[in-house]
Amino acid sequence: MRIGTVVSVIAAMTLFIACSANKSGKDAAKSMDQIQKEQGKPVKVRVMKPTLFSVYLKYPAEFRARTQTTAYAKVSDVVRTVHVKVGDRVARDQVVLTFSLDNSSYQQAKLTYENAEAAFKRIKALYADAGVSKQDYDNTVTQYELAREAYRYASELIKIKAPIDGIVTQLNVRSSSNVNPGSPLFTVSNQDGFEAFFYVSADEIDSIRTGARAIIKNKGERIDGRITEVSLIMDPEKKAFPVKAFFSGKPQTLVSGMSVDIAVEVYRNDRALVVTRNELRKSGDTWYALVKNGDAAEQRNLVLAHSQGFDFEVIDGLREGDVLLTDGAKFVSGGDKIHTVDSLVMETGE
Repeated sequence: MRIGTVVSVIAAMTLFIACSANKSGKDAAKSMDQIQKEQGKPVKVRVMKPTLFSVYLKYPAEFRARTQTTAYAKVSDVVRTVHVKVGDRVARDQVVLTFSLDNSSYQQAKLTYENAEAAFKRIKALYADAGVSKQDYDNTVTQYELAREAYRYASELIKIKAPIDGIVTQLNVRSSSNVNPGSPLFTVSNQDGFEAFFYVSADEIDSIRTGARAIIKNKGERIDGRITEVSLIMDPEKKAFPVKAFFSGKPQTLVSGMSVDIAVEVYRNDRALVVTRNELRKSGDTWYALVKNGDAAEQRNLVLAHSQGFDFEVIDGLREGDVLLTDGAKFVSGGDKIHTVDSLVMETGE
């Protein structure tokens, strides 16, 4: 066979195969279109039901115990012993740390008290036997009481006690630390509740209301509280309004002094109709969704109100009981025939 003849035969066969494949593809595509025209486009749906819808604004906040007290140094001295560590529970008037016991003021007060006590014991016995006058006895008692009070005060300057029952949440000093009057020593917090303090800009302060829900989430723990104070006066340095929230209970992952993010509920509708961004479509400035009307899709123009993340509150265009097209709706237009399915994997090949 001549070479030219062979080439002609191969070309003819290639053209035949290509035409056959093209014809087969068109037949398959036509078959899928025909199926969808007869049975409708597959979609998933859900029934519109009223649900809780809230809008939250987040702010950085300082989290601390509602009742906490910081002890301050009243003398210039050196810390000799710290008896506790952060996290320890202490009782009121329990000694937390001590300064030098050889402090001159303390030693003088102690000596004066011991002498006054000894004099008081002597004159008490004499007075019982009528050995001294009542005037002398009263004068000695007065001197003893003054010395005792001075010694107690001097002791409190050296032996620093916990001002309240609670947990030591901060230690500002350690053994050998030098302090001056006014230096913070330690903080004790009573965990009968916690507060969060934060600032709100002038643009958002009108949205914050006393009694509004507040939420803090940390390491999987959720703590619920309420807004308790909303200042009407702007802080001149922060250029924002101070706000306070209260949280009851004893959180497991939070301690006083931590920085947290607080979410404040600024809008709430207990019976809202809500759609997600994936269920919405837009034409120009108009949002719309598709609902099931018999065996066809119906386009509904919507009026949206508040949003939170990818959720939107619908205030017009949808009613309770409407069957909303969800998955597969992006392949459907208003008026198209549809049929509902539980899964689109087999139906669309996705």
